[in-house]
Amino acid sequence: MILVKSDLIRKLMDAKKFFSQGYIDEGVKIISEVVKSSSKEEYNWFICNVLDVVKCKYMFEVLDKIGSYFDLSRCQNLGNIVECGIENNVLNNHVTLALDLLVAQNKRDKLEELSKIALKNSEIKTELLVAIANSLKRVGAERDASALLIEACKRGDKEACNSINAVTARSVM
Repeated sequence: MILVKSDLIRKLMDAKKFFSQGYIDEGVKIISEVVKSSSKEEYNWFICNVLDVVKCKYMFEVLDKIGSYFDLSRCQNLGNIVECGIENNVLNNHVTLALDLLVAQNKRDKLEELSKIALKNSEIKTELLVAIANSLKRVGAERDASALLIEACKRGDKEACNSINAVTARSVM
C-alpha cells in the first residue's frame, strides 16, 4: 500500500480536473511532473487514478502521450480502455493490451460485461467483436465468445465465420 503525500493528492485532483474538461496537454504536464518527482509505485497509482476521469474521446490521445510512463497492468480500470475502444469503434494497441491484461488477470466477468456493451453498439467494427471474442475464449467464456463471433459473421467477417465453423466442427466430433 502506498502512503500518498498531500501534494500528490492535490496534483491528482488538478490533473483529473484538466482531463475531465478536455485540457489534455495541461494534464499531461502534471503527469510529467509527478513521474519526475515520485517513485514508480506512486506515479503508477497516480496515472491509473487519472484514467478514471478521461473521457473516451480523449482516452487514446492521453494514452499515446503518457503510456510509456507507467505499467498499465497495475491499473484496475482496464475495462474503461476497452469501453472507450467500443465507444470510439477503435481497435488499437491500447485496447489490445487492455484485453490481454484482462485475460492475464482472468477477469471473465469484466470481459462478459464488455461483450454485452459491444453487442449494443450497432456500428461496432467486426475486428473489435472478434478481438473481444478471442479474449473471452481465452478465459473459457465460449458462449459469450460465440455470440460475438456470430454477430461479426453476420456482418461479413470471414475470420469470425471460420471460428464459428471450427467450434461447431469440434463440438460435433
